Amino acid sequence: MTSLLGVLGAVGAAIGGQSFTLGSVEFLDTEVPSSLSCGGYQDASVLHRPGGGKTVSLAGYYEEPLIWQGVFRGYNALSRANLIAAMVRDGGIYTFTGAGLSRQVIITSFRAIYTDNGSVMPYSIVCEIIPSVVATFNSTKSGLASLIGEDASAAVEEISGLVGTVGAYVSSATSAVSTYVGKITPLANLFGAGGQLSSVSATLSGISTDTGALSSISSQSAINAVGTELVSGQTVVSSLMNTSGTELSSIAANAGTDVVPDSGSLAASVAHSGVVASAAQAGAYLSRAIGNVGISNGSTVS
Repeated sequence: MTSLLGVLGAVGAAIGGQSFTLGSVEFLDTEVPSSLSCGGYQDASVLHRPGGGKTVSLAGYYEEPLIWQGVFRGYNALSRANLIAAMVRDGGIYTFTGAGLSRQVIITSFRAIYTDNGSVMPYSIVCEIIPSVVATFNSTKSGLASLIGEDASAAVEEISGLVGTVGAYVSSATSAVSTYVGKITPLANLFGAGGQLSSVSATLSGISTDTGALSSISSQSAINAVGTELVSGQTVVSSLMNTSGTELSSIAANAGTDVVPDSGSLAASVAHSGVVASAAQAGAYLSRAIGNVGISNGSTVS
């Protein structure tokens, strides 16, 4: 073992101040290997054809695991070996640098041999390289976040535009509207200041503000939090649409042989029909946004 350490020490001296790092662990002296197994391959499917022809389909380049050996030595050899062992159990992603390489890796195998009362511990390690496609996924996730914000904003526009339109019907036909047939809930109470429509509009505006911030945030927890808000927004929009649908059914049921029996019913029918149409469109935007939240975290969207 003394002879081996002498050889490794000479190698360490030859490579000077070079070192390997793995996460927060820096490998020095005999801990640095004299060689590092690395490389990669192009995954290919080869279809041989009659007459000597063949078709080669490429599936992408994959890097082989980083594999090396070294020796921990000294009073802290055992504790350093235990630290690497803990990193393996943790299953985390660590940054590896060394031999001119810099990669994100997961430690998939680590073995150490306890010798000389733990003061000399030869080790071997295998690190699986995380493919660069992960960066592409993060970019895609950022794109999804932007789409989520756009859909939420579109839902707000649908409902906000309706507030003014329906308000005009309410203010221009106050006396007539107060007596229209059906009238399960007075039109002004639904769509006036502080009514259900304005409440839904305010709720969606808040959600839109939060989703808009996602254009510069790619963390999954932030996207999932907004997803919860979107589901709540979809619920209030659905409730608004159901309210207007019920009012329209009531007007029709009380109209008798007349499609629209009076001016109050006409104003109410137009207002509620607009609510149903716009709420349905807003709900569609929210549904798509919720679907993109699911895609961002890998959920299956049906």
